[in-house]
Amino acid sequence: MSISMNNFEPAVEKDVLSAKAGEAVAEARQAVGYSLEQLAVTTGLTVDELTAIESGVAADPAQLQRVASGLGLPAAAFLAV
Repeated sequence: MSISMNNFEPAVEKDVLSAKAGEAVAEARQAVGYSLEQLAVTTGLTVDELTAIESGVAADPAQLQRVASGLGLPAAAFLAV
């Protein structure tokens, strides 16, 4: 039995994209001057969900679109990061 590195690439790529999207969300939130609590109220997401996004743990496209909308950015702002 052998293990191929190809089996790991999609997971690593997804983690990198999540981290980049999270960094972009945090930067955009701070640029607008919102706290996590203010963005949570604006988007309808919880502070825990926003923290997971900003830390790169989660990058659900629907949530990223809600965050973009709440920050006054195009809906796909964080999807192409």
